Amino acid sequence: MSTRPTHPGSARKAARPEPVPNWCTLSRADQIEIKQQGRTIASGRIDILALDGSMLWIHRDTGHGRALFLRSDGVTVYRRPKTGATT
Repeated sequence: MSTRPTHPGSARKAARPEPVPNWCTLSRADQIEIKQQGRTIASGRIDILALDGSMLWIHRDTGHGRALFLRSDGVTVYRRPKTGATT
């Protein structure tokens, strides 16, 4: 039986957004997705985040300006993985 050699990273899966239960751990540099009932309703970069994690504003990816989300709305925030590029 022949086996192919494996290379580090060859079996790597594409990084997926991770849920963030504590919004206080987010920062303005984070790219996020907002989901409600399993459906993505918005995505973008955090613009403003309340210190207590009760609300956040994002600049939407779609170019439709900013959007406000309240923790009490029952939405789930997913942090997108950071890319390898740094500035």
